[in-house]
Amino acid sequence: MRNVDFLIVGGSAAGTTAAETIRNLKPDASIAIVTDEDHEQYSRVLLPNYIRHQITREQMFLKKPEWYGERKIELVRGVRAQRLAVSSKKVTLSNGEEIGYGKLLICVGGYIVPLAVPGSDADGVCYMRTVEDGEKIIAKSKGAKRAVIIGGGFIGLEFSSCFRMNGIEEVTTLVRGDYYWSKKLDEQSSRVVVSTLEKNGVFVKTHEEPDRIESDNGKVKAVVTKSGNRYEADIIGVGIGIKSDFSWLAGSGIEIAKGIVTNEYLETNLPDVYAAGDCAEFYDPVFERKHLVGNWTNATTQGSAVGKTMGGERTKFETASSYSISFFLPPNNGSCSFIGVTEPDFGDRIIVRGSSKEGKVTRIFVKKYNGIFRIIGATVVNNPADVGPITMAVKNRVDIAKYIDDLQKIDFDLKQLVA
Repeated sequence: MRNVDFLIVGGSAAGTTAAETIRNLKPDASIAIVTDEDHEQYSRVLLPNYIRHQITREQMFLKKPEWYGERKIELVRGVRAQRLAVSSKKVTLSNGEEIGYGKLLICVGGYIVPLAVPGSDADGVCYMRTVEDGEKIIAKSKGAKRAVIIGGGFIGLEFSSCFRMNGIEEVTTLVRGDYYWSKKLDEQSSRVVVSTLEKNGVFVKTHEEPDRIESDNGKVKAVVTKSGNRYEADIIGVGIGIKSDFSWLAGSGIEIAKGIVTNEYLETNLPDVYAAGDCAEFYDPVFERKHLVGNWTNATTQGSAVGKTMGGERTKFETASSYSISFFLPPNNGSCSFIGVTEPDFGDRIIVRGSSKEGKVTRIFVKKYNGIFRIIGATVVNNPADVGPITMAVKNRVDIAKYIDDLQKIDFDLKQLVA
């Protein structure tokens, strides 16, 4: 068994940022990153741009091999963590190697939830998570005329534009809810998104859940839904969720709820063990609650914060999460942003700006803390100018009491909240 001062399981946004931060604070420490991928760090955010031929494959990669060597950060590629032994402070890898650690960071991110229906292993069923996924989508889009997308949300939107911009003429999205993205948006906001999709040749079918995939000589041919409808397809995009794999942590004693539970310093209940990124269910001092936030920006900022703490500068992770997506090109482009906490049950009031008729809707979530009215989150559809001031108001815990009746007015300048 060999030992390192800092062992990081997960080599994407949180892990690589943490390693870089630790190296800046600890120039002589030994650092190792373990990743189940065969690549240096690349941007999952840029993956759709690569699929749409807006950037090259090389432009997705954020770190080159020499970056790790120059900083004396060891990158152990193509292996998984298989077991954590807390008492002996070691991690066993899938290749049988054991690595001891002084401090351990777990940032394993998530894996794609696979489609579990008969025929889902047919050639042409695609996911969107890795470089290899992107290459497959590009290859299978060539010559395809009809595409079916299973699932809405961020991945569904990315599939929509990727398929259309790869020349696929007929694109249909199947969602099982009453309306598109029903878990995150209200019906009015959803109508704006769907209108944008339709302007770009993507059509949404609600109350549709796949029952099986039909194939011909192993290649996808159609999606048959539980309602009995049949949608022909030359390629299928699946975006039904992300999960983290915690099986290797069994028996370690680490606290796991929806994710690995941490405090505001991203410290777990185990000594010298930390968690960050999509897998961390952290205590958020801005909202005074624990929650999971699964996006690239959050993973990067958490990686920076936990890297400082692990490197000796104990740093509280304190920010307002924000994630945005732009889909399709002008003049029929759209955008959607999620800021802070957007769970209706957590807030006291939801204020709506705009409407589906106007083609843009912002929902502002307000909660009263100790007599102070604060914005705790927002969903912003086709209204990008609202994102900046709302994010600042959330992060700075601004008392918005005197503006609360003005927020619904679409001509009210939200910059006044943070002036």
